[in-house]
Amino acid sequence: MGHGRRGLSWEIVQEHYKNPLVLREIARFSRGRWIAVHCEARDHLGRPLLIRYRRFRRGDSRKPLAIREPGDVLAILSELEDLRPRTFYASSAIFKRLEDVGDVAGPENAMAFTPTWDIDNEFVAWRATLDVAKAILDFLDEQGISKSAFVKWSGRGAHVHLHHGAFSPELLAKQGPLNVAYAVVEYVRLKLGPTITDISAKHGAWALKVENKIDPQRVFTCPLSLHRELDVVAVCIAPDELEDFTPEWAEPGRFKHWEGWNRFGPGEADELAIRALELVGGYPKLHRRRKRKTKRVEDMIMRFLR
Repeated sequence: MGHGRRGLSWEIVQEHYKNPLVLREIARFSRGRWIAVHCEARDHLGRPLLIRYRRFRRGDSRKPLAIREPGDVLAILSELEDLRPRTFYASSAIFKRLEDVGDVAGPENAMAFTPTWDIDNEFVAWRATLDVAKAILDFLDEQGISKSAFVKWSGRGAHVHLHHGAFSPELLAKQGPLNVAYAVVEYVRLKLGPTITDISAKHGAWALKVENKIDPQRVFTCPLSLHRELDVVAVCIAPDELEDFTPEWAEPGRFKHWEGWNRFGPGEADELAIRALELVGGYPKLHRRRKRKTKRVEDMIMRFLR
């Protein structure tokens, strides 16, 4: 299997996105999130184009890209065909509405964020990446979080996602969804600092790092999207299968993917969040929250989770 630079033909990329499972999983992860699409076409500086809004809208208003069902993925692929779309991303934030640019301008319109540990590494040290992912899962399990976390192989590294449903609506409403997600990611990252250093040294994985990239507009690769550069599919891995994973699971056309990534234990991460907020504090750049004139956030979150 080639894990170097992109080698897939455009025809194979198109074939990948005709797979009903691929379309279904991208749509399932994307619901309520702001979408971004990396294209093979490049701008005047030679950078791959990243599209985050619908194209050719009249007037000054721009509509954020959104996906609610598999057909929306096909529609975006068709609309951007001349730019050769390749990689789908979805925001950490889950928004109440995604109709105009103001809806994604800040965190006020978000009703939840998905805490995500971004494990960045070189492909050759992929076993170190898995060891760090397992260390994060083990730590979460020690904190009573056994049903809400999963690993997504991202190509050169991995993401550990914690389902937003692991936090109670009451906690999110009181503390703010962005504060909760940021604090939890940072707290675990700091707690595991020595462990991560030991794993890096053991494998000689000197490029390995775990980052907290939670912010109001951050996006992460969608499950079963292709990587933007590598010939790799972003597959989800069940926690109890992590030690069995090999990079062959991520090969286009014959990938192995865990569809149970969306399960969660309601409220099981509340205690960790409270501890993290006490130690770390909330998101450092958060503006003062405006008073809401919409429905109570608890009600909206419960309706979304149902």
